[in-house]
Amino acid sequence: MEQFLAWDISDTFNGLMMIPNLIGVLFMIPLVVKITKNYIDRKVKCKDVAPIISYDPEIEAEAVANPDEE
Repeated sequence: MEQFLAWDISDTFNGLMMIPNLIGVLFMIPLVVKITKNYIDRKVKCKDVAPIISYDPEIEAEAVANPDEE
């Protein structure tokens, strides 16, 4: 009987791990929409738009200023 209790507790905690992941997914929706729109503009609509290199404006500006560095 204790074996089933251990599995039930394990299943409960595995289910609870969904909560922080769901919060993270909801938090990232605006970034995903922005990157997807940029990709569609560049690849599908053939617009002359610069690709998004980073979510952080400072890193983006640095990457644009120094394109040879990796």
